[in-house]
Formats: sequence, structure tokens, C-alpha cells
Amino acid sequence: MNHISAETHSTSIETKNGQMAMVGSHLSKGEVIVKGIATTVAVSTAIQTGKGVISILARHPLFMFSLGIALGYLGHKYRKQVISITGKTAEQTKDFVLRQKENLKDLLAETQEDTEEKGVSK
Repeated sequence: MNHISAETHSTSIETKNGQMAMVGSHLSKGEVIVKGIATTVAVSTAIQTGKGVISILARHPLFMFSLGIALGYLGHKYRKQVISITGKTAEQTKDFVLRQKENLKDLLAETQEDTEEKGVSK
């Protein structure tokens, strides 16, 4: 049976003799839970605030026009990187789909073998 550990390893910086040194510390499960909850609250607050700001800014045509110009400029400037990343992502997606099909076929074959063994043993 797999056991998943909730421990995280973080490093803190301490000064020794005027020099900084990385010191490892282990967080307890309670600290990990509190840290996760705090992160969730912070992200949730940021998302809610962002929704309000974006909805207000989306109503202003000059902002939307400026945003379009900025995105067009950045898209043109980094077009080669965007194209290469898109190609790599498409290849990885195809590989993922093929692996999932193989896994599904294996699972179906195992299930059919199990049902045949149960049918024979009865």
C-alpha cells in the first residue's frame, strides 16, 4: 500500500559569523495544513479582487485597445517561441493520448481475463 507523506522540506537562511547559510528545517503536518490553508485564502482573495478589477477595466475601450496593442506586440516579438512551444505541446498531447489508449486497452484486457477466469472457475 502506498503511503503519502505530507512533509515538506524548506530551507531557512541563518547568519553565522557574518555569512549567510542555508539551514534545512522540517515542517510538521499541522504546519503544512496551516500553510496550505493560508495559501488557499491568499489565492482566493487575489482571484476575487482580480475579477472585480478586470470587470471594471473591461468596460473602458482605451484600456482594451492598449491591451490589444501590447498583446499584439508581445505576440509578434515572441512568435518563434510561441510556435515552438505550441508544436512541442501538440506532440506531448499526442503522446499522452496514445499512452492513455494503451493503458485503457491493457485495463480492458485484464478485465476480460478476470471475467473469463471467474466464468471458468464457476
